[in-house]
Amino acid sequence: MKYIAILSSGTGGHVYPAYTLSIEYIKKGYKIIWIGTKNGLENKVVQDESIQIKHVKSQGIRGKNFLKKIFGLFNFLVSIVESFIIIKKYKPCLIFGFGGYVSLPGTISGFVLNIPVVTHEQNSIAGTANKINYFLSKRIFETFPMSFNRQSNKIIHTGNPVRDNFNELESPESVYSDSKSQINILILGGSQGSSFFNNTLPFAISNFDNNNISVKHICGFDNKKIVQEKYLKYKINAEVLEFTNDIDKCFNWSTLVVCRAGSTSISEVAKIGRASIIIPFPYATDNHQLINAEYLAKNSATILLEQKDDFIENFITTINILLNDQKRLYALAKNIQTIFPKDTINIIVENSLDLIKK
Repeated sequence: MKYIAILSSGTGGHVYPAYTLSIEYIKKGYKIIWIGTKNGLENKVVQDESIQIKHVKSQGIRGKNFLKKIFGLFNFLVSIVESFIIIKKYKPCLIFGFGGYVSLPGTISGFVLNIPVVTHEQNSIAGTANKINYFLSKRIFETFPMSFNRQSNKIIHTGNPVRDNFNELESPESVYSDSKSQINILILGGSQGSSFFNNTLPFAISNFDNNNISVKHICGFDNKKIVQEKYLKYKINAEVLEFTNDIDKCFNWSTLVVCRAGSTSISEVAKIGRASIIIPFPYATDNHQLINAEYLAKNSATILLEQKDDFIENFITTINILLNDQKRLYALAKNIQTIFPKDTINIIVENSLDLIKK
């Protein structure tokens, strides 16, 4: 049995596309050895007997104080040894990194062992690890064009992999056909939730002109009770979830999505075709979420609102306009469907597996 090594850990932005592609490789007869960390989201998300998860001690270094940087550097060196031992044992025929601090030790190990390495970058600006992985990889797949700010034959603009079950959801034509239908607002704070969304949006929604709305709010772990209380206080029809593995069903229900500008959320909105208001996380590394959102906004594929002092006023005004403009909702939904390549998964799978044959 041939193995493919997947290098991914941390938040949903790294884990979900890695898991989606893992399932595709399994369908083609491969087993997956997944190199992650003990605290990563992969330990909750990954549920397949053909995937073995192995933990290494890798952790981020950037932005930490001096002592934490020293400790992080030590763990990074340890994780190179750990990754090397895992890869040497399972002898994968391909190593696939998805960025983040856990990917670099495995990429280095694969390069040293002369195993083909490929890398996927989810955001509009390549992360620190992937900027190094670029030189160790035979092929680079990028979600947004020019995320590495260079042109090369080994870079392929693919978009971000989204699970197959998103192909079976209602089309924009169906969702926006009835101008009198209820507006269903889906609020996504990312895989870790958003304290800003949790604290701000219930009050903002209470000021909408249209009462014919329903809300699903995914608030992150340990936040459900306090967010529910806010919606009850303002007498808003809202379902509050900490987390869900059925995010496709939530998207299918939605008319309007309010989310951060992480690559996974954007790609899922684009796959199904929904109107969206995107609020970038202002403290993202290299401000990549703002740049992700700007790419969509300049193509009339979303409404971009920044998290600033006038946010609540701008959010209420924007929503009140959208609630009475079904044509605008439909246009936003259709435009975002044109942003990324259509056949993302097949493009990545074919252009990675052909390296094995070579």
